[in-house]
Formats: sequence, structure tokens, C-alpha cells
Amino acid sequence: MEAVTGREPKLSTTGGTSDARFIKDYCPVVEFGLVGQTMHMVDERVALADLETLTQIYGTFISRWFDNAIL
Repeated sequence: MEAVTGREPKLSTTGGTSDARFIKDYCPVVEFGLVGQTMHMVDERVALADLETLTQIYGTFISRWFDNAIL
């Protein structure tokens, strides 16, 4: 996230509807995605710019993952 946005991520499972908060004491968890006022509503929506940034973050993660993979 920081490589794409310049912002350091906050490590937390306390946000909103996070299911990770129920299992974090038993195993490592990673939960990452969009957040918004309409999350999980019938008319859920997100800013296109946020979706584009998220796509860049996921792309960077996957690229770095496979660059470090032992094949």
C-alpha cells in the first residue's frame, strides 16, 4: 500500500464489518479492500479513483509476491 499511495497502512482489525476480528487471536489475518459509507448496502458504491488505486495496490502485491517466489 505504501509503495503505491505513500501512506503507511494501519494494522488493525477493528474497522466496521471485519470478520478478521473474530479469528485474529488464533491465527494471522490479512484483510484489505475498499471502505465506504455504503459498504454492504443495496446501493453500495465506490469512487472510481479508489477502485483504480486498489487495483494498483493488488497488482504491486502480486508482482512482488511472484518476484520473490522460489519456483
